[in-house]
Amino acid sequence: MNYNYNKNRGRFKPRQQRFDRPKRPGLPEGFSLFYIAIECPADINQQIEQLKDYMEKNHGCKAAKKSPAHLTIVPPFRAEDEMVNELVDFVTTFNVGMVPVDIKLKNYGQFAERVLYVDIEGPNESLLDLEKECMGEFTEKFPGIIFGMKPDFNPHVTIATRDIPEGKLAPSRAYFEEHFPMDVPFSAQALSLYRLENGWWNKVV
Repeated sequence: MNYNYNKNRGRFKPRQQRFDRPKRPGLPEGFSLFYIAIECPADINQQIEQLKDYMEKNHGCKAAKKSPAHLTIVPPFRAEDEMVNELVDFVTTFNVGMVPVDIKLKNYGQFAERVLYVDIEGPNESLLDLEKECMGEFTEKFPGIIFGMKPDFNPHVTIATRDIPEGKLAPSRAYFEEHFPMDVPFSAQALSLYRLENGWWNKVV
């Protein structure tokens, strides 16, 4: 799998992101959207929420507030509602054998002019291995799962996405870099499953 890693610079390089994709069609009846992620600890989530609140108050950005602070491991996918117990079992079983991963949130980054995020210090080979193992086991267990899109793995914690007004990303990033420098370590102990319900991503397990 291509992790979009730039070995020459020793950093994860920003992937080229397209934002002119057509709007995803509505889900068939009996289906829901899910994703699997590393949930940031409560104290870090509070820090990220402050940044999201700033973006909402000053620029009307709300999309990222619909989900807690996290690093996506299995990107959003659609599955039948009746599969939720199987998905819970998968995540629970995977967590039993999961080796804790040390992660450091450090500095800020962006995808084009539409996504602002907290970056991670890299390279983080343990995190890359975790994503590779989880995605491998997931696709083997659920070969019929349909993904909206499967971008290269580029771990980050989103602050604002899709609804940043034109020209506001750069000054917002500069403001955060000056007033909210990010250098926060934590240990990822488990993965969590989230489900989109009434427009909000809620934790299932």
